[in-house]
Amino acid sequence: MTTPLPAISALVRAGAVERAAELYTAGGYGERAQDPAARSVLGRLLKARGRQAGGTAQASLFRQAAAAYAAAHALAPAPYLAINAATLHYLAGEWGAAQAGARAVLDLLAADPPPSDTPYFLAATRAEALLLLDDPAGAERALEQAAAHDPDGWADRATTIAQFSEILAARCASADWLDRFAPPACLHFAGHMGLASGGAGEAALAAAVDALIAQERIGFAWGALAAGSDIVIAERLLATGAEVQAVLPCDPEQFAAQSVAPAGQDWLNRYHAVLGRAASLQLAASDPAAVHDPLATAHAGELAIGGAMLGARALAARCCQLIVTDAEGGGRNTARQAAMWPSGAGIQHRLTIARDAGIESRFPPERRDPTRALAVHVAIQLDELVGAGRIEPSAIAALTEPVGQALAGLDSRRVRAAPGRWELVLDDAESALTVMLEVLEHSRAAGLPGPSIGAHIAISDLHDDPASGALIPYGPGIPLARALQAMAPPGLALISDSLAVTLFARGITSVRSELYHPGDAASDGAVHVLLRGCEGSSSRT
Repeated sequence: MTTPLPAISALVRAGAVERAAELYTAGGYGERAQDPAARSVLGRLLKARGRQAGGTAQASLFRQAAAAYAAAHALAPAPYLAINAATLHYLAGEWGAAQAGARAVLDLLAADPPPSDTPYFLAATRAEALLLLDDPAGAERALEQAAAHDPDGWADRATTIAQFSEILAARCASADWLDRFAPPACLHFAGHMGLASGGAGEAALAAAVDALIAQERIGFAWGALAAGSDIVIAERLLATGAEVQAVLPCDPEQFAAQSVAPAGQDWLNRYHAVLGRAASLQLAASDPAAVHDPLATAHAGELAIGGAMLGARALAARCCQLIVTDAEGGGRNTARQAAMWPSGAGIQHRLTIARDAGIESRFPPERRDPTRALAVHVAIQLDELVGAGRIEPSAIAALTEPVGQALAGLDSRRVRAAPGRWELVLDDAESALTVMLEVLEHSRAAGLPGPSIGAHIAISDLHDDPASGALIPYGPGIPLARALQAMAPPGLALISDSLAVTLFARGITSVRSELYHPGDAASDGAVHVLLRGCEGSSSRT
């Protein structure tokens, strides 16, 4: 099956450049000299390879990328194609060609009617052309206009700033003037619940949070919404226009009953008001537990921490954490989230706010449900063997051998197999992710495209199957892993947003993930491609 060009382009952006190149060649796109979309993706591929290279090889690849973008522009004129060609000439050291291209871009933008694109990108393209023409003041004015067209378009802004920084670095010029256009910081927050609604403790916390928001220029935040500190922090963030991403351990009503309502009706009313204004809602466990489950509480904490870190990376923004404790360093869950904050993630701000409400005894105690476990669920499929007719035994052996090599060391109870399919449930996230990559690496070593793989982390009920002896997970893990596997081209592993976030929160560096797809209903959030830990250079435009 031919992989569509948008999927190949997504792989390039995600840093899976060599696999994208293989799929580009296998799809016959290299022969489509008159297809502007194919030429544009070729330019993206060559640009990404150039960023991974160095010296004369880099310059050569940038020149080839410029030619590919120029060919696409000649077939279907568009400002983004023309400006990419011009910038790549510049990065290749061909300044004359770059400035000629930049002047042509300005002529294109001045045409009547103007080219078809968003107002932001038209203004940003003008700014980039002026920067190539050594007019930083003009570029800054044009970038101001772009920002005014889309003041909250931080993802696009981050892409623009990265491209401009590359140009300025090539000429050894300062990029400090770009700082005022940079996206705001991302925050993870957590704090104790022992505050009286409207009391002195709340007032002290609100004042301190307001100061921190201004100091750090916080625009995005992740955390739970328990009574007390969490709600006060979320309210102050919303008051400044920041986005709050609510991350709860369980269903909002169950969470309210466990962690809000016992503190009183005022906190419950405020909880519902803040939840209604949250930019997003993520649940650590989608099915209700019979008890107040500490497993879900802990996982919600790492999802919030990882969410802030991943959000900051996506925007090339700063990241920080706010922890609110009492004089004794409590409460327990807050202290746990403080300890989870990776040392290299950003500044950890700590506030000590005295408790002024003796409400701890009102909250139900946490109790572990022994049947529930947080596990990585993996779905692997070899398309050649699924639904196929008669296949020679030697062909089956050749196709399945790489999978067998990678899975050989696993507990057989945690592996379920069917023709061309394998499903895994593994406790250790890093081991699970490593096994997935080893399946693909063994396949490539054997000269095979390899299976498609999907994975998700979820809290599930695990039960021994009396017929097979296998450990069977009941819950959302395997269904979502299957959906991600169905999205993955052969030879790729895709993981859920929850798993990518967990990877970040745990500081796992042997593997990494990069955004592949913004997600849809089937994927339950963004989708990421899994790669080895040595970070490559993805193509940003």
